[in-house]
Amino acid sequence: MSKVTYTIHRRINAPLQFNGLKAQYIYYAGGIIIGGLFLFAILYISGLSSWVCLLLSVGSAALGIATCYRLSNRYGEFGWQQKKIARRLPKALRVRSRQLFTQLKK
Repeated sequence: MSKVTYTIHRRINAPLQFNGLKAQYIYYAGGIIIGGLFLFAILYISGLSSWVCLLLSVGSAALGIATCYRLSNRYGEFGWQQKKIARRLPKALRVRSRQLFTQLKK
């Protein structure tokens, strides 16, 4: 069997990157995997069939990881901060009078 090694790329002043996931999305993906394990345990303890538990937990974890990759590719290192800031910016600035501009000193 061949030994598989995974490299973590870390350059100077660059975000941590692992298999295409950047910065904080690595931690989100780890949390999603741990959450999938907990979901499997809770469903299994509640009495569901192990195949149903496996299907639900793996399916939800796969969907979460796919979402992490999509967000990592779309927003990059700074993540949802860009989206939050874009919501707070006004669409347009409207000035109803010229009084503000006429009072400016040269």
